[in-house]
Amino acid sequence: MRAGMLVVVIGLIAPPALAATTQDVADCGDFKNDEALIAACTRVIEDKASPDYERSVARFNRGTTYETKGAYEKALADFDELLRGQPIGVAYANRGLVYQRLHDFQRSIADLTEALRLDPSLSQAHKWRGVSYFNMRENERALADFNAAQRLDPKDNEVYWQRGQAYEVARDFKAALADYSEYLDRERNSVRGYIRRATVRLALGDPDHALGDTSDALYIEPRNPVALEVRGNAYTAKGDLVRAIDDYTVAITFGPGFAQVYHERGVAYRMKGDRENAITDFKMAIRLRPMDSPDSRAELKALGIKVPEGDPMRHLNAKDVLDSLR
Repeated sequence: MRAGMLVVVIGLIAPPALAATTQDVADCGDFKNDEALIAACTRVIEDKASPDYERSVARFNRGTTYETKGAYEKALADFDELLRGQPIGVAYANRGLVYQRLHDFQRSIADLTEALRLDPSLSQAHKWRGVSYFNMRENERALADFNAAQRLDPKDNEVYWQRGQAYEVARDFKAALADYSEYLDRERNSVRGYIRRATVRLALGDPDHALGDTSDALYIEPRNPVALEVRGNAYTAKGDLVRAIDDYTVAITFGPGFAQVYHERGVAYRMKGDRENAITDFKMAIRLRPMDSPDSRAELKALGIKVPEGDPMRHLNAKDVLDSLR
């Protein structure tokens, strides 16, 4: 099955009589070749002699392929046309996913809810609706959907990843740790998995295992700034400030617009007794995020440095930051 969307294979339901050519029908159900599928399905759809059911399946398959290619408006057009004629659970589910891709989470939830009303067994619809709820900051509903998706399809590894994030938001770090560990058992080269599990382990007061996870992430992606940041946090938690500062500095090299890392390096400098560098980093964090840097402002205040609440300093891009450090 194609990753992501639900699919219908046209050959499974086709009757003996075919208006389009046999090759068109075969190519319209072959998800290994996107361009050939789109062209073949278009011929089936445009052939007025094609049976209605056959054109519907072709429209479904073409819409599914448009979504995977990022052609969301074309995908919507196909699913809209398909759903005018008949209520199909998987079509509502796939259109709900398209709306999610477009960040129209309310419409996504509406379509996925209708999909589940028509077919409660659609585990993917529960998962996708959970993601939309999560993006709407309705975390309890998101968790309920992820739990339902996991019950329906325990082998869907993406559910463990999504539910782990929801548990993090709920501050249920032990449950998040369990889900990220399950995810990593099946996806051993996932940098994001190691980073998130390390973050949870730090929240649980386990910097040693967090160091192991971040080291695994950096073995796969040595220049990943988030992995470097989280490993720096683990070193800070262990009191190894020199290594923490080294990691934060490299993270800034690879991600110079990363305001939080400047703040964290500032904390490490302050703990190390390096007041001047701490102040510089806290100020840089504020310059990068003038409207969202209360922690850096509080640190500067504690160091006796005044920062106007109506900070006139503008947002900086990466080039501005690099220029300011020369």
